[in-house]
Amino acid sequence: MLSLLQEQRRIQGILASMVDAVLVVDTHARISLANKAAENLFLVREGALEGKRLDEIDGDQEVSGMICHVLTTGKEVFTETTINPSTQIFRVHVVPIKDPDGMVEAAVAVFHDVTDARNFDQMRSGFVANVSHELRTPLTSIKGFVETLLDGAMENSDTCRRFLSIIETETERLTRLIDDLLSLSSLESNDRNIHLKPVCLARSMRSIMNIMGPQISDKHLHVEFIYPQSIPRILADEDLLGQVLINLLDNAIKYTPVEGKIFIRCRQRDSRLIIYFTDTGLGIPRDSIPRVFERFYRVDKARSRNQGGTGLGLAIVKHIVESHGGEVFVDSEVGKGSTFGASFLSV
Repeated sequence: MLSLLQEQRRIQGILASMVDAVLVVDTHARISLANKAAENLFLVREGALEGKRLDEIDGDQEVSGMICHVLTTGKEVFTETTINPSTQIFRVHVVPIKDPDGMVEAAVAVFHDVTDARNFDQMRSGFVANVSHELRTPLTSIKGFVETLLDGAMENSDTCRRFLSIIETETERLTRLIDDLLSLSSLESNDRNIHLKPVCLARSMRSIMNIMGPQISDKHLHVEFIYPQSIPRILADEDLLGQVLINLLDNAIKYTPVEGKIFIRCRQRDSRLIIYFTDTGLGIPRDSIPRVFERFYRVDKARSRNQGGTGLGLAIVKHIVESHGGEVFVDSEVGKGSTFGASFLSV
């Protein structure tokens, strides 16, 4: 059999290896045992918790009350709370320790960090709400026009053609939204295999400018691509790179007024190649800049929807660039335009 000293050492070893914070409190509400994680949680030096009363530590009064309740009643309890001064969320589970006669000798409190799980739940809930809203808007429009046509509007050929044109536009918008959702989902779940190889950024950009030529011509925009002759290649997945360039150029086109200007520049900085998209558009308010790469965030919701935006383009750009080991950024001033950029490793 293990000696008492060996048993204590084994218990201390187990507690020290635990990620969760653990406190053992006696019937006088005094801490008799605390592991390293608990000392880190309450921001105290090693051994400083043992021997202290619960009301002497800088913690949550709710937790102290829970532990005292368990010591008094002998019934286990749990809750979720933040522990001062931490902003993390902990699931606190307190159970009694009883002697052979069923009398409470102590209580054990275990603090499990659930911050990431709760943040994920909140993010998922917000994402579902946003998707539902984005899908409902075009579907409501399509349903309304179909009902109007069925009620007799299709007898008027001009009205019928106009309504069908609107239905087609809304259907295309739904298709773009679903495609973007699938792309973002694939990127976030790492389902998409990234095939890195040396790619000429200038050639890819010129190809995208040709693809976007009709949109550029429709608004009579002046688009200029400026890059050094000795531009290095970058390490990238060519298809994903094309998606980044299309989204950034499309974003600039959408928010640049008719006969405006868009300048695309490539510059090398140390081991990275940076591409900038500068437009002469409306610009972004300072308080909105930190959020422009968030999913479904729009500075001007009505204007973005009218122009066919899904609210996911810049989020997709961010995920792709970061999956390549690069960074995205934006600088803007209301009334003067915006500059969006992305960096890639050069080879």
